[in-house]
Parts: sequence; structure tokens; C-alpha cells
Amino acid sequence: MRALETMDRCPVNYLLANRHGITQNERIMKNLILLVTAVAAMGASCSVLAQEKTALQANATVASLLAGSAGKNVELHLRSGEKMGGKIAQVTDNVVHLSGLTGAEYFDAFVDVKDVSAVVVRVGGR
Repeated sequence: MRALETMDRCPVNYLLANRHGITQNERIMKNLILLVTAVAAMGASCSVLAQEKTALQANATVASLLAGSAGKNVELHLRSGEKMGGKIAQVTDNVVHLSGLTGAEYFDAFVDVKDVSAVVVRVGGR
């Protein structure tokens, strides 16, 4: 019995008995380092995306703003007071083609450019 008491006090036996706890802590630290690295990388990419601003030219028209936003999701405010959202598929001098309408994803819309009073474009993420 005395031999068992001596073995329990030995630091070597303590380290061997708690080896599982040490490797578990090492795994936790590795995962934590990977998480911090991923968050830092995402923060850097978000700041690059947030810097993309829509520039307003002196001779800008609604049609030119729509053409410059082709492929982006926008919300159009119409002169009637209605709002319509979707992805700009194509723009001509008279008509804008919205695909994948917000709330009606299986539908497209063709809107007269003259009926558009405002174009809302998301330029940054929060």
C-alpha cells in the first residue's frame, strides 16, 4: 500500500495519467488559432468589399446607373410608390430587366426606365 502512495506522488505518473488532458488542450488551442486566423481573413476581405462604392458621374442618368449595377441585386423605387427588388439582368435605353424578384424568385420583371425614381444598391456589409 505504501508503494501505491509513492507512485501517486510521482510527477511522471501524473503527466502520464493526464496526457489526454494535455492533448485536448493542445487541440483546443489549435482550433482557436485557426478560428482567429479565419476571422481576421474574413475581416480583411469584408473591408475590401466595403470599399467598393458606386461613383456618381456628372452626366449620370437612371439608365446609366442601372447599367453600371448590372449583375447586382438592387431595389427600384418606382414613381407609383411601389418598390421592386431583384438582380439586374440587362438594361437598354428604355427597359431594365430584373431577374429573381425579391419575394417572387421564380419571376422576372421588365420595367420602363422612365418609371424608376430611385435605385438602391447595397455597397457594404454589416
